Amino acid sequence: MNVVGTRKLTPRWARMNAFIGGFVWVLLFLVSVGDSPETGLIQRIFILGVLVIVPLGLSLVPAGLPLDLDDWFYRSALLVQPFAAACVVVSFLFEPGRVSGALALPWWLLTILIAIFGFSRLRHPALRTTAEISVSAGLVYLPIAGFWLVVSRLGIQLLGFGDTIILLTSVHFTFAAYSAPILAGLTGRRLIQLGKSDTVFQFVPFGIILGMPMVAAGITFSPLAALIGAVVLSLSLVLLAIFVIGWVLPRVSSVAARLLLSLSSFSGAAAMVLACVYAYSIVTRTLLIDIPQMAMTHGLINAFGFVLCGMLAWTISD
Repeated sequence: MNVVGTRKLTPRWARMNAFIGGFVWVLLFLVSVGDSPETGLIQRIFILGVLVIVPLGLSLVPAGLPLDLDDWFYRSALLVQPFAAACVVVSFLFEPGRVSGALALPWWLLTILIAIFGFSRLRHPALRTTAEISVSAGLVYLPIAGFWLVVSRLGIQLLGFGDTIILLTSVHFTFAAYSAPILAGLTGRRLIQLGKSDTVFQFVPFGIILGMPMVAAGITFSPLAALIGAVVLSLSLVLLAIFVIGWVLPRVSSVAARLLLSLSSFSGAAAMVLACVYAYSIVTRTLLIDIPQMAMTHGLINAFGFVLCGMLAWTISD
């Protein structure tokens, strides 16, 4: 693909795809999917990530530097994203199997392309600040979500996990692992513009980046590690909320953006409290909250409150 031939593929293109995807998602919400209300909800949340969250995140990645917009991997990802997202939506119309898995494969390939773009950003010294490393980390984590989506749509119970846990893993790496580092990076950029030191702030993105694999590895191998990872993530998101509310929010002129940033900040902290409760219940083998309840509480608060509101806020903020 020639980069010159994709000059129109800019962040505005990604935002347009996200808003079209949002309209499509609203229509799809009326379609019955999943074998149970919980499964249907999880699938709808994941489709929201595919149609809206991923393209919104891509639209926010460029830091205004020509080297970002000239990147072949970035423009290619913008071109492929609508097609790959459509394949994902169609895959959920089929029962898990070869056809459904094959339809999910383009999305996984797209996420790999996005991750390569994330790595490519690190070549440039100007994009090696704490904020930009955080943004790149979100891009690099995304193929894990793509992999588990393919596993889910193939109907393979990898590592002994059930269908629900496998799909939730894909949701987790789409909303938490992809979106949280990007939102933290955007906050870091604004703090730099305000002339604030990132000495304390740097604990936020690194806590998020390190907490994600700890939670994932802990669920697979050690509940205690999952609890520690959840606590690290929670502290990081609470600290992020403090930076947003204390320094960023007062300097945002848009009322809508201020409202969305406030909702995002409080939602992120609330969602992680529930995550800690769930991790604690696994460690102590005490049923405080189960998977369906997590999907209805943590999942909704994280997806719509923290991630969607945060992405929209930074999209419209000045």
